[in-house]
Amino acid sequence: MPGKILIVEDDLESLKLIGLMLQSRGYQIVAAQSGLQALNKAVSESPDLVLLDVMMPGMDGYEVARRLRADERTAAIPIIMLTARGQITDKVAGFEAGADEYLVKPVHPAELVTRIEALISRTTRLGPPTRLPRGKSVGFLGCKGGVGTTTLAINLSVTLIRGPALGKRVVLLDARTGSSPLALQMGLRPQQGLQVLAGRDPQGLNADTILTYADRHVSGVLVLGGLPDPQGTVQSFTPAHIEAIVRSLADTVDYVLVDMGVGLDAVNQALLRTLDYVMIVVEPHRISLLLTQALLAALDALEIGRHRQGIVLVNRAPTSTTPGRDAVEEFLQREIVVVIPPAPELAFRAAEQGTPMVVMQPESLVAVQFHQLAQHIASR
Repeated sequence: MPGKILIVEDDLESLKLIGLMLQSRGYQIVAAQSGLQALNKAVSESPDLVLLDVMMPGMDGYEVARRLRADERTAAIPIIMLTARGQITDKVAGFEAGADEYLVKPVHPAELVTRIEALISRTTRLGPPTRLPRGKSVGFLGCKGGVGTTTLAINLSVTLIRGPALGKRVVLLDARTGSSPLALQMGLRPQQGLQVLAGRDPQGLNADTILTYADRHVSGVLVLGGLPDPQGTVQSFTPAHIEAIVRSLADTVDYVLVDMGVGLDAVNQALLRTLDYVMIVVEPHRISLLLTQALLAALDALEIGRHRQGIVLVNRAPTSTTPGRDAVEEFLQREIVVVIPPAPELAFRAAEQGTPMVVMQPESLVAVQFHQLAQHIASR
């Protein structure tokens, strides 16, 4: 019966105590003292079970559990949460995050071992649980305002549904309920759907309710755009709202693309915890690159894994006057996924007519680059 157990505990003394106890019963122990370490070791060590503390600095145990369940490489690993937090609300949050068992400290060693053996035995006997396929969720985050985050999200959504996601359901969502050009840029009339959703109890939101407020673009993309009214004059999402919306949609449709705008406020931090992948939109200019450098450092501090990040370079000016791809990659110490070439006249006409660039000129170099980016997203 003994197997390999990943113990996630930031308190060194507790870690040693639990580890020695389990080792004395024949278990192989792998230790992690932070959420990021736990995620990395869950992949590299393939433990038979994760024993997970809840209260840790940075990424707490609930978020670790959610990320383990969201990754197909670790989704089937049994999780026991072992914590001093024993309120009913804490236990409900633990099970909702993906825990199989929730034990409150102090727990008798015999009970802990019994629970561990039962979970490992059940997993061995029944095999990993069957899970329904889940859609991909991708965010688009600007290093600063005006870099083209919305334009990128719009054109990629259309490219996806006409290419790698042909015949599938693609939803384009604005994370901001106000100051939103998304619907206007797609030639749609702004609707109050997001504002209505922001006024509802997030626990009562489901995909059917959310999609009743979506507009269908001529391409087939389902659009949930905000109002053009200034942010602050319309009701905004809370982190709970945006998490509930993205998770519900990803359980129902094939792709959820989210225009995150700029910054790392509470809503965008909630999105970063929820999304499968985030595309960081950059311009090849000194100020933009410095801001991007700071943004990437902040993502590292938030323990957003680099495997969940991609960089898109949007070049608005002739390439002879701006740093090239190699120079930008060297400065940021990151690989660029794709470079969108300058097409100022096409971009202007597309915005004026409310038509995505890839629709106006489907054979253009810009459209070719968007197709490459769509293939990258679809292959992840």
